Amino acid sequence: MAPRGPMMSVALFVLSVAALLAYAGLHIAHAAWPAQLGALAFPVTVYVVAHALRAIRLGVLLGADRARNLLGLYFYTAGCSAIIPFKLGELVRINEIAWWVGGYWRGLLIVWIERVFDVVALGAMAYFILASGAQEPKDIGLLLWVIAGFVFMTMLVFFVVPEQLSSLNLHVIRNYSGRKAIRILHILDSLHQLFDQVRPLLKGKVVTLALLTFFIWSLELLAMALLFESNPWLGALTGLVQQFVAVLSDVSRTTSLAVQFETIKIVVLLGFGVIALLFYGRLRVRSFKGMADS
Repeated sequence: MAPRGPMMSVALFVLSVAALLAYAGLHIAHAAWPAQLGALAFPVTVYVVAHALRAIRLGVLLGADRARNLLGLYFYTAGCSAIIPFKLGELVRINEIAWWVGGYWRGLLIVWIERVFDVVALGAMAYFILASGAQEPKDIGLLLWVIAGFVFMTMLVFFVVPEQLSSLNLHVIRNYSGRKAIRILHILDSLHQLFDQVRPLLKGKVVTLALLTFFIWSLELLAMALLFESNPWLGALTGLVQQFVAVLSDVSRTTSLAVQFETIKIVVLLGFGVIALLFYGRLRVRSFKGMADS
């Protein structure tokens, strides 16, 4: 009999496969295929290389040693994130990484760490756009505040709070007794175990992760810049940041090539996602069979 946690992981995986195949079929059936595929070939290639670097960054955090398995995991979850609506693809990502590392908290931490590096890069681009005068402060200021808040909360949760847990334990022991004290100490112990996983994940990897993030976003910028004839880098910056700020001027849509790029990159990610499923799915099936037999 399989335990409840792994069974939930399997159920979520099956649902994610059904969602990926269903939404992929609908998207491809109704997609308006680009008329300028030749002009998009190089930008799309650059975009795929950026995703390959994202896979490497994930591998650094996971300590993965099998490239095929890692690429299967990454591109399957990337395909889900690209097509499943309401950001539910991120839940698929957490579920699959949690299965890989053997725990939901650890999986969540890894996804969180990835997002921290991406958010810092996004903040740098947003600040550059603001400093260049391309956007009004009121248009992009909220994004910068959200980014600063997220980074501050991350520093607080990952580094400040863990350092205070010992003092909190001592405070509880001195001032509480009975079941209430046991309950609070149990919560503090759970938090300690959770936060204690952060530093090993980052130890000796911060510079590598930062460099990979720099190259990832540089390639994504290059892919976008190739779509513009005039002022390409500002157009690329605004186009990337615009995905997170709906009120930005519609710079990224001023060329038909940029619109076509958005279509083809999703189709490409879906293609990689379905291919990755052929390899990654076998890992999942073997894991489930072993779990059912045990």
